[in-house]
Amino acid sequence: MDVSPQIHAEHGGESVVASKLFTEKFDFPSAVSLEQNESTCNFGWWRERTGWTLKDFEPNVNTGRFGFPSAIGKLVTETSATRHTLVEMAASSTVRLNPSYEDNSVQYQSERYLLRGNRLVILLVVAVLLAFVFGLLIGRFALSHDQSSEEKLGREADEDISKKIMDAIDPKEIEDTLRILSKKPHIAGRQGDFDLVKYIQTRFRDHGLEVSTTPYDALLSYPNDQVANSVRILDADGEIVYDSVRDESDVSHLEDVVPPFNAYAPARKVEGQLVYVNYGRVEDYDWLRSSCINVTGHIVLAKLGQIFRGDIVDIAADNGAVGVVTFPDPADYAGVRYGDNRFAPEAWWMPPDGVQRGTVFTGFSDPLTPGYPANNLAYRYPEDKADLPLPQIPSQPISYGAAFELLRQMTGRVAPNTWQGGLNLTYRLGPGFNDTRLKLELNVTNKNERAKVENVFGIIRGEIEPDRYVLVGNHRDAWIYGALDPSSGTVVMMEIARVMGQMVKKGTWRPRRSIMFCSWGAEEYGLIGSAEWVEQYVAVLRERAVGYLNIDIALRGNDTVRVLATPLMYNIAYEASQKVRNPNPAEIQAGRATVYDTWQHVTAGSSDGKPRIGGLGSGSDYAPLLQKAGITALDIGYTYDTKKYQLPSYPLYHTEYETFDIVKNQYDKGFEFHAALSRFMGEMARNLADSLILPFNLDGYSEGLKLIKRKLDASDYGVKLKVMLDNYGKLDEVIAGFETDINDFRNRLEKIDKNNPYAVREMNDQILLLEKAFLISEGLPTRPSKKHILFAENSNDVYAESTFPGLVDLLFKIDSAPAREQRWERVKRHFSAILHTIQTAGATLRDVSGFMTEEL
Repeated sequence: MDVSPQIHAEHGGESVVASKLFTEKFDFPSAVSLEQNESTCNFGWWRERTGWTLKDFEPNVNTGRFGFPSAIGKLVTETSATRHTLVEMAASSTVRLNPSYEDNSVQYQSERYLLRGNRLVILLVVAVLLAFVFGLLIGRFALSHDQSSEEKLGREADEDISKKIMDAIDPKEIEDTLRILSKKPHIAGRQGDFDLVKYIQTRFRDHGLEVSTTPYDALLSYPNDQVANSVRILDADGEIVYDSVRDESDVSHLEDVVPPFNAYAPARKVEGQLVYVNYGRVEDYDWLRSSCINVTGHIVLAKLGQIFRGDIVDIAADNGAVGVVTFPDPADYAGVRYGDNRFAPEAWWMPPDGVQRGTVFTGFSDPLTPGYPANNLAYRYPEDKADLPLPQIPSQPISYGAAFELLRQMTGRVAPNTWQGGLNLTYRLGPGFNDTRLKLELNVTNKNERAKVENVFGIIRGEIEPDRYVLVGNHRDAWIYGALDPSSGTVVMMEIARVMGQMVKKGTWRPRRSIMFCSWGAEEYGLIGSAEWVEQYVAVLRERAVGYLNIDIALRGNDTVRVLATPLMYNIAYEASQKVRNPNPAEIQAGRATVYDTWQHVTAGSSDGKPRIGGLGSGSDYAPLLQKAGITALDIGYTYDTKKYQLPSYPLYHTEYETFDIVKNQYDKGFEFHAALSRFMGEMARNLADSLILPFNLDGYSEGLKLIKRKLDASDYGVKLKVMLDNYGKLDEVIAGFETDINDFRNRLEKIDKNNPYAVREMNDQILLLEKAFLISEGLPTRPSKKHILFAENSNDVYAESTFPGLVDLLFKIDSAPAREQRWERVKRHFSAILHTIQTAGATLRDVSGFMTEEL
């Protein structure tokens, strides 16, 4: 209601309260004008009349928003409905009732204008008063906020969060997610993969994560839908005597299951005599050569398992073979050696018709855009360019049931005892068959095509250091169902993202640094999704990435964890595994309560008694992040006891038998092992993301350097280097200097003021840059795309790790090299680069203004 006609403002006479509406709320004195009480216009006056204190205006600790007394909200609401009563409230000390006011229209009009003028004055006074009061509040809040921010900057990680994350991991969630992920085939670049992209995007969003994708247009490879690949025995008239057929029919009859093939094997038909070459390694061909058996112009038959299948093909081509047929020998993939004649799906062993698919591309990243991302800006080399690292001869995988049919008809010398396998026959070398009229035909009809490759990212933005990224990754694509490779790892990553995302949504926790969950595309083809991403953002990642935690195959077995890592990650893995309860009741009963306890029991062999951690080769997405961007990395999973089972991998690797039922029935019935890995990996991610000082163990690097130097000394290569290099002893000197730099850094780190955010950031940046300091811009001498001077895969086996890889490449068969002296000059040059790089890495840890040395 509008009460202004009933109000008369005067400066004399008896004062009465014009309205109870506001005086009840504010309790303004009715007989004292604002002009007479200017000295009381302060917060004490406000507190006396409202009962509110500054605490009523401080931010809510849970929401981070200003807190306001509820009466203000009510007051604002009521005032909006009665606009003019605000003037009454402020002027209550000077307003009087005038009964004769309605009878005097002239006086009414004149006093109406007078009242309007007074209102303006009063409103101005009220505005000044409110500005003054809220200025005090804002100043107080700003000071409090600044103090709160400083406390956050120097805050140590909340260890209680670790337990909350672990307690929230749910095996049932993991089981349900794996059932969805492995329901249909999802080879890269096809609809099944695109469907999973959408599914993972949706799940990330549901968990409150920021979602991004990075698409690429890369060269992939597929079998021909019209003409199947084949391995056949033909007679002299070209009639088919035996045809290797794809079976695996006990699993499914889905149309989108790709038949067995080797990705990027060139489409070509070749004929020739068959030669058995054991595992197809360099030393196997050396033995054949010494035995006067030549493979030139022939097709070779090789067992899988000792080296990467792509290296089998490349080595065969180097030795003159025209084609390669590979098979999984039952001695390596079935239970024949262990007295177990069961096969999948009743057991975890490979059945006679199982075929292991895979890529034979030995590089990583899109083959047509080396060094640059495969987007619409890229220059693409033609596929027939001679120096592209694509396979040069055709190849095809078969089952060991099919290999039996080939081997039983072969002629020639009996293979050595160490070359015999698990088939019930005598393995012979060839060339050829008992019936000299027979020959082998290998017909590959693959087609290469450009297809969409997409990475999906779910991001939790860091609270204090959002520009520092902890990466947690797994690839998404599979050759068929991929319940083990990669979906057992995918569900671990997704479960960590779910738990952490929900905690952030609820306001329970936000990490200090950003966490990025990475679902990589087309890993199976050659780490394409991760490599393209690194090529696109390498400048950003070298500056901002803290570390990368990879999980590819979560379960190769269920006996113990398997960890591969660079030295900086060692302690992080040890500490996290000690916090995770053992998922195996039998191990707990044996007194091994944690994951660490079993890991130590099964693998410990070093003098310090710690569990074994292996080195990183190039078998998964950690490789491009480490090799191109210098991001320290780790890969984990559960595995079988290698002392009990001498297997190259879990038996059903890359077959159609990798199904959800196999995982549930043969590996992890209650999904407790998946849950343990989720806790293990989640704790490592939390530690990297939340610790005030990055938790890397620098001593691990100096100890690692001393260890690989001792191994080098004890090797044949070390003997040669001592003879040929005058400065070989300098390697011990620079390693000792590096250790001194680490000790000095540790001493400075112990003394820093952790409440000084600049000092903390300075030390963390030095730690962050250490791994990256081991990159050399020109790359390794024979492999320029590999930049890490200490660690890379073996050049003759992508799966295996090599230390001082550039040296190993150059020293390999150096005595028989055609230009031996020139090769030794390259060795000397690269050895000098190693010395320089180690010394420079130490300099990154020195005082930021005292990093130089006066030594020559």
